[in-house]
Amino acid sequence: MAFDEIGEIHVTFLAGLGASYRMSGYFLLSSLEGKVVKVNFKGLAFGGHYGGHNVNIEVSRRARKNITIARSCKDSDVDEILSEVQRRMLNGEMIVEYDRIKPESPEPLGNLGTRD
Repeated sequence: MAFDEIGEIHVTFLAGLGASYRMSGYFLLSSLEGKVVKVNFKGLAFGGHYGGHNVNIEVSRRARKNITIARSCKDSDVDEILSEVQRRMLNGEMIVEYDRIKPESPEPLGNLGTRD
C-alpha cells in the first residue's frame, strides 16, 4: 500500500515521566475524493530504555470507520496506515505544537526527540 494519502502529523499534548509519555494529536488523511480528513489519536511514546524507541497510537472506532470510508479500505488497511504514522513519528516526521504543550520538565520530549 502506498502511503501518499497520509499528510501532516501533529502532536498537541504530551505528558510523562522519565522515558514514557502519554500523547495525543491528529494526522491528516486524503480521501479518495481529494478531501482532507482529520484523524485524532491518543497514544504512548517510549524514549529508548528496554527495547528502543517506540510509539503506539490508537484511534476511536468512529475514526477507524471514517478512515475505511475515506480510503474505501478494509479495517486491516487502517492498521497499516496507523503503523506508517507511528513509523513517521519515530523518524521525527511530525509537528509538535510546543505552544499548546506545557512542559513538565526542561526536556518535554525526553529521549523521544524530534526532527527540525
